[in-house]
Amino acid sequence: MKNAVIYARYSSSSQSEQSIEGQLRDCHAFAQREGFSIINTYIDRALTGRSDNRPDFQRMVSDAKKRQFQYIIVYKLDRFTRNRYDSAIYKHKLKQCGVKVVSATENISDNPEGVILEAVLEASAEYYSLELSQKIKRGYRESMLKGNYIGGSVPIGYKVEGKKLVVEEEKAHIIKWVFEQYAAGVNKKVIIDELAKKGIYSPKTGKPYGITAFQDALRSKKYIGTMEWSDVVVEDACPALIDRATFDKVQALLDANRKAGAQKKARVEYVLYGKLFCGHCGTNMIGDAGTSRSGQRHHYYSCQARKNKKACDKKSEKKDFLEWYVVEQTLEYVLTPIRMELIADGVVAEYEKEFNNGRIKDLERRLAKVERDIKKLFDMMLETNSKAIMKNCEMKIEELELQQTDLEIDIAKLRVANNIQYTKADIIAWLKTFTNGDLFDMDFRRRIIDVFINSIYLYDDKVVIYYNIRDGKQISYVEMLDSTEELAEDENNAKAAAPADSSAPDNGLGVFGYQSLTCDADDQPICRQ
Repeated sequence: MKNAVIYARYSSSSQSEQSIEGQLRDCHAFAQREGFSIINTYIDRALTGRSDNRPDFQRMVSDAKKRQFQYIIVYKLDRFTRNRYDSAIYKHKLKQCGVKVVSATENISDNPEGVILEAVLEASAEYYSLELSQKIKRGYRESMLKGNYIGGSVPIGYKVEGKKLVVEEEKAHIIKWVFEQYAAGVNKKVIIDELAKKGIYSPKTGKPYGITAFQDALRSKKYIGTMEWSDVVVEDACPALIDRATFDKVQALLDANRKAGAQKKARVEYVLYGKLFCGHCGTNMIGDAGTSRSGQRHHYYSCQARKNKKACDKKSEKKDFLEWYVVEQTLEYVLTPIRMELIADGVVAEYEKEFNNGRIKDLERRLAKVERDIKKLFDMMLETNSKAIMKNCEMKIEELELQQTDLEIDIAKLRVANNIQYTKADIIAWLKTFTNGDLFDMDFRRRIIDVFINSIYLYDDKVVIYYNIRDGKQISYVEMLDSTEELAEDENNAKAAAPADSSAPDNGLGVFGYQSLTCDADDQPICRQ
């Protein structure tokens, strides 16, 4: 099973809690279908996706560094972020931790120029994030220095009063007991079962703790009075429930157990997962492995329908050769000088559309309106004696202030982006870095597949590769069957009509149009467009 977490979010009070429940339901169903093991759930309620200023989102990114999960499942990719800049930055951070974002309802969320632009931004992620992160960190640091709780699930033993974490006496003794038991060597499962008997459940799920959620609770530095957000740390920001010696002993035990578990596992990445499908039945091809008589471990891609239900006759395919072959074909048929020119034109146009002064001015107009609305509400509060009106104004002001912060951050990001102007030559130079890569290097394979591959349909005697297409959706099995028939017919007609000595150049695969590549058993292309 592949470890995964779910991230869910809804934007405002106009959306109901059912929105979260629906997202979770679809994400869990997707996880069950695809063989993911859900170990945690992160939820941000009534928070916009235009900003990365989301407590559980940031906690999730921070937790990714622990390398306990390999995938983040979202209902749709816009739940992760609606801002291309943030998408590039955080996907870059997560990839460094070996974590990939997948959608329960989509496969590709954008046009091909946008996919490649995001990869360009990702390559510049550290430059982009340097200035912007400082502003956000300052705001969080100031809030935490005041002792304010910045959000997320409230740990057992605490409650929130007046934006501050205070001790909840009825449960504080329980968390002290938990730390003491674990420090004394009591098994985690035994402690979790005892908590369930006492009616103490995970504050996020309302259900008994899972092992990972339990470990996360023991990791919380709030229990020693420390608040953290990203790399911002504030000591004595809330009342401590656990003494430092006990807390440190528990951390040492958790680290020792994690290392012992990691030694038993050798993580193998299947970089075609989510884009590779069985040509016989259209089902996902999933990672598989087996040990030969000599004791050597071998890795494959196997049809999920055959592996789980014995419902298909597709043979398993060797992982390394298939990944190498897909990357080799991409370099040969896609990353050619002519096509790189076309790609560069499209990416520059996309960049100018995404980051331009017109968008900044539009956001500035929206920001000015929000500021005027806040001022009007404050004036209304000064002129009224009605508590009901004042409370309503306070709620609207709070919502508008969130919008104000989001707009200020978006404007700052666009201004930073406008300081870098990607030219056609820049994009071509970046694309050329792919042509010099090592086909046996896993990072290089991943980059090629993430950026250029839409979907692959694998038969026993041929492979059909689709590259990123204009409407941004993944090619379905039925569409693949139809298109390969049409391509074969067009190819035969073209050959019949062409003069025998024709030297006209082959148009090859159209990167941004409708395209596929089919090869026979000897790996020779038999049709392409």
